[in-house]
This record gives sequence, structure tokens and C-alpha cells, in this order.
Amino acid sequence: MRIARTNGSPQRVWASLHGLLDHVRRDDPGVYEELKAIADAFAEDERARTAPAPRRTPDAAENSDAATNANTVSGGTFNDPVVLAGSITGGVHTYYGQTPHSGLPPVIDWPQVDRANAIDLGVRRPRRIADERPLPRYVVRDCDPALDAQVRAAAREGGLVLVTGEPLSGKTRTLWAALFTNLSGTTRILHPAPGTDLRGPAAVLRARGDAECVLWLDDLDGHLGEHGLTAALLAELARLRVPVLATMSDEAYDAHRFGSPAHTRLLSGVDPVELGAEWSPAEVERLAAAAPDDLRLAGAYAHRARHSTPAYLAVGPELLGEWRRARRANAHPLGHRLVLAAIDLARCGVEEVPADVLRRASDLYGGVAPASSEEFDQALEWASGIRHGTTGMLVPGAEGGTWRAYGSLVEDARDGVPGFGPVPLELWPLALDELSSDDAASPAVDAVLERARAVLGPEADTTPGALLTLGRIEEEYGDEEAAEGWFRRAADAGSTEAAGRLGSLLFVREDHTAASPYLEKAAESGDTVAQCQLGIALLQRSEYWLRRAAESGDGIAAFWLGDLLRGDGILEDALRWYRKAAEAGLRAGVATRIGEVLYGFGDHEEAEQWFRTAVEEGDSNGLNGIGRAHEERGALEEAARFYGRSAASGDSAGAYNFASIMENQGALNKARKWFARAHELGDYDGAYALGRSLMRENRHDEAEEWFRKAEGLGHHKAESALADLKAARSAHRPDTPAPDAPDNVKA
Repeated sequence: MRIARTNGSPQRVWASLHGLLDHVRRDDPGVYEELKAIADAFAEDERARTAPAPRRTPDAAENSDAATNANTVSGGTFNDPVVLAGSITGGVHTYYGQTPHSGLPPVIDWPQVDRANAIDLGVRRPRRIADERPLPRYVVRDCDPALDAQVRAAAREGGLVLVTGEPLSGKTRTLWAALFTNLSGTTRILHPAPGTDLRGPAAVLRARGDAECVLWLDDLDGHLGEHGLTAALLAELARLRVPVLATMSDEAYDAHRFGSPAHTRLLSGVDPVELGAEWSPAEVERLAAAAPDDLRLAGAYAHRARHSTPAYLAVGPELLGEWRRARRANAHPLGHRLVLAAIDLARCGVEEVPADVLRRASDLYGGVAPASSEEFDQALEWASGIRHGTTGMLVPGAEGGTWRAYGSLVEDARDGVPGFGPVPLELWPLALDELSSDDAASPAVDAVLERARAVLGPEADTTPGALLTLGRIEEEYGDEEAAEGWFRRAADAGSTEAAGRLGSLLFVREDHTAASPYLEKAAESGDTVAQCQLGIALLQRSEYWLRRAAESGDGIAAFWLGDLLRGDGILEDALRWYRKAAEAGLRAGVATRIGEVLYGFGDHEEAEQWFRTAVEEGDSNGLNGIGRAHEERGALEEAARFYGRSAASGDSAGAYNFASIMENQGALNKARKWFARAHELGDYDGAYALGRSLMRENRHDEAEEWFRKAEGLGHHKAESALADLKAARSAHRPDTPAPDAPDNVKA
């Protein structure tokens, strides 16, 4: 206090004391309460013996040094316990006639207009939280000229300037622009919290000296009541030339203006400036002019048909913040993914999608298990729930059953606001698939395809998956030549899927030479399509090169070419090349093959000659052919002799044919021995024929054993034979007929 009397700055000393008391109250409530009790006791005694000094008026020595240094406060000096009690019990400054219940700092500590923070005054935080600029550029509203005139008049004469409108229509931002435009930058702003006792500000303002001040009451309905803004207080503030700038929703204004008499008296003399949520053509034109300089305004302009501009700029950060926190496991992770899927689909170029597409898209995030129908419905309900009386994160689309992400969330993602990663690669094909289901969607497909090229192209060198994705969508919806280029780059980078897709493109184009190495790479990874195409490609390549060699006189090539053509059923060509091979000196290997082809043509005589040639050349496979020729003529004994020799050499067909003749001749034990031998040598019918033979003698257990072996080889009659065997056992019918016998002669 001595320092205050010496330097003439009691306000600063008192502000420091008040700050110290606030510090104690926050950090050591026990000590603060003890100080409060002591001060209350002294204050009560002091009030009983001392009458309060008269209040100071604005006319009392405003510029007097003596007045500035006066230390008389509320009936005492700075040393008086009344002053201390007021400071502690009310947490307020009490000087220059200020009442102890005001709770306000001195005018010198009020922020100036040119240093004030619009966010602190109630202007909603802009959508881009990370933007260095606290607010986007202000777009002039049609009501601004009238509002500016009212603010200037109130600055001269005092009075209430009131802006009304729907929620999120931009009332506070518009009033802030009017304040900033029309009042001096040194004007002090008082922005009391709702419910603050406004009798205190009047006392402070009476002691303000020559400082220009303004009372800012955002959401005026929170400042009404006996100790709030009344008609009498407004008149007092007008007398002090202190303007009151306020905002109020339309609903609140109507309720108070035509409600209680006290509020009616306050508001009846006010001509509110009404602000609409929908912008006029002139306002939209001004928005378009400002959009290129501010991404936030650009987004608002782009989405103006769906969202009011003030709501777009104001609600965005609220939705973004809630959406970010919803990703936690104990919050709404599925709803978070649904919204993210809608945002990313919009980034791809598909803004409105059915719910089932959202569901499929949401499964692409995080490797989570697909949601149940009930879980999905709950998540969709949460994501589309109305927030702030305005919108949900998901908004119904133009067509029934479709959804889209709220526009500001999409722009946040496009503008690089933290929290959004790249679009999942699998989402691009899904987006294109959704569009391609509509026959009239070709321009939309082209637009998404172009966007995919623009986004994924630069990522191709660092993200191999981008190469494959670009190739897939180019192959399906764009340029096949471009697809081939992307697949080639991806395959060369190690992608087996890309190798398979590239190989398939080349295979369909019948460029088997180029296709084969890529198909082989994919085939080795287990790609069955690639395996099949590789086999065909290699087969066709084999025929090409074998034919080239055979036409040049190579006997081995002719031999293999004949086998290849015979396998394809081209028997005439096969026979021609077999003969070429025989002419080239490969009679031993090819004679039996020539005989088989001729036998199939019905030329049994020449066929037998070639079979005998084969035997003469040391090929025992010809023995079975000679036996068939004898059997064809009815010479069964001779046939059996050659079949027996063939069987003894290890030929399965010879063993089967020999067993068949033995069975026909009644030598059942010998027949069964050679049927078993035929099976051992790999004959398809050996086990089945043996089971059939045993079943005729009702040797059911042994028959079942051989039928089971036939079934293991895939014999086409084994299953029905087992069924017949079961029926025979159940009915105890020893005379149950055996299944049909197969042909009894094998080539």
C-alpha cells in the first residue's frame, strides 16, 4: 500500500493482491477458507461502525491526479478489513467505488478490441483446428450495413444492439465483425459469463475514466434477470455511453420479447438485426469470391447446397472431435469406421452409397471381424444421430437408403487435417464397382478412375500395392494397355498376384511366350488359374516347337508331336507323324502306337503287322495288340498265349485281357490271380472285375475288399457295386446278380 501511495498506482497493487488471493484459492483451499473466515469477522465489525462512502460519478475529477491516487475504497482505505473481506469472499477487485459483489477485474485489464480473441467471445472455433489463422476470412452479410449503423450509433449514444437468428446462422461472428469494424481498436471489452451479477460492471464503468468500453453479451438470454441486464441498467449504461452488443436465438427472443413484462420493457425498444441461416444469392457470390483464398470457405462454398455456410464452418470441429474419440474400444469403433468409410468413399468420388456398401467398406479398416446386423444397425444409428440440432456425421442421401459423410468431415480429410490416412487400396475397386452397377454411371466411373490415377500414381514408387490396384481398376474399367504396364511394374517388384494378372492378359492375347514366365511365377504361389493357363500355354508352345522340328526331319520331335496330337484326338495327324518317326529310325518306339491308331480305325490287319514289328523290335507292348487281333478273329487260344506273354512282361492291359479269357474258360482261380495282378500293375478295371467274380460266389467280404480298392481308384461302377453288395447281404439272396461287367478286352 505504501508503494501504491508513492507511485500512484493503487489499481496495479490491488490487482496483484487479487491475483495472489486467486492463487491461494486454487492451490490451497484450506488456507483460503481460513483467510476468508478471519476477513469476514473483521468486516462485520467494520460495517457496524462505518457508513459507506458515496459512489463516485463519471463527472468527479476524471483527470485529477489526486483522484487517481485516492485510496478511499467502499468506506475505508486499502488497509481496511472491509476491502480485504470483499476481495476474499467475492473474489473481486474493489476500488473507485466498485461494489464488493461485482467479481470483475479493473477496466485496464479488460482486453482491447484489436487484441481480443473472437473465440473467447463466443465465435465458434473454425473447422480447421490446426490452421494458423484463428478464423476464416469474413464474408460480408446482407445485414451488415444496417448492423454497422446501429453499432456506430450505440458507440455514440449507448444502447443495445441485438442480432437474432437461427442456431448456427453466424450471429456471433457477424456481430464480432461489426464490433471490430466500427469501434476503436483500443475499446475495452467486457465479456461476463452467463449469470454474472451485472450491477458490478455499472460501478466499474462509472470509474473507468475516459476509456471507451463495450459490454459483450453473447446469448443474451443467459444475462437476463433481476441482477442481469434490465431496462434500468441499460438506461444507466446508455447514460455512461457504453454500448451493449448481444446475440440471441430467434426462439429465445420470441420467448422473452413477448414474455415477462421486465424482459418486454428491455427488448421493446430494440430493433433486432435478423440473420438468416440460408444465404442470399449476393452472399453466395461474395463467398465464391473469397473461397480461393481460404480452404475452409472453399469447402463451405462447395457444400453450400447441402449445408448452411455458418453451420458448416461451426459444426465441423465438433463433429471431427467426437468422431476422433469414437475410435476407442470403449466408445463407438464401428460407428467411427462407418463414418471413415463414407469419408474415404467421398474422397474416391462416390459421395452417396447404400448402407450395405458402407458395411462392406468398413470391414477394410483395421483387420476387424465383420459386424453382425444388430451391431451395424446400432453403429449406423449412432453415426447418423443429430448433433447440435443440425446434423449427424452421416447424412441421408438423395435416394432412399443411401448415406453420405457430412461435408466438412470430407474436406477435413482432403485438406490433410490430422487423423486421416490414405484411402485403403481395396476401397478404390469397391467404389468403382458400386458406380458400375448403374448403367448411366459411366461419367462417374471415369471421374473416379481419373481420381484414382491422380492419387495412386504418385504413390506407385513407394507403395507396391498401389501398382496392383491401379492395374486392377485399369483392367476392369479403363485402359488394358495401361493395366499391363502397372501389372508389369508390380510383378517386377515381387507381386505374384500382379504376375498372374499380367500373365493372364498376355495368355488371352495368345502371347504365350511373354505370358509363360509370369504365369509360372503365379503358378508357383498356388494360383490355380495361372497353373491351368501355364499348362495350356506350355502345351501349345510345345506343339509349335515340336512341329517346327518335325517338319525339319527330326524323328524324336515327330514321335512327341504324334503323342501330343493323339492326346488331343487328332488321330489322322498323329498317325502321319508316327509314320514320319518310324521312317526316321524310331520303329521300336512308335510301332505299337501306329498299331493302336490303325486298330482304332478298324484296320486290324495292318495294325497286327505293326504290333508284330514292335515285338520284333523288342517292344513287348505289341504282344497285347497281337492278342487282340487273334481274339478279334476268334482264335482265343492264340489270343490267350499272347496275352499271357504280355502279362508276364508287366503289361497291365495284357494281364487283364488274359484274366478275362481265363474267367470265360472257367479257370476262376487263375483268372482272379491275373485280375489281382492287373490291379497291381495299375489297371483301372482289375480290382472291380475281381470283386465281381467273388460276388458271384457270395464271397461278400472278399468282394467288398476289392470293390473298395476299385472305389479308391475312382472306378465309375464301384459305388453301385457296393450298393448291390449291401442289398445282397441284407436279403440273404445268394443269387443276387452281379453288376454289369466291363468290356472284356483292353487295348
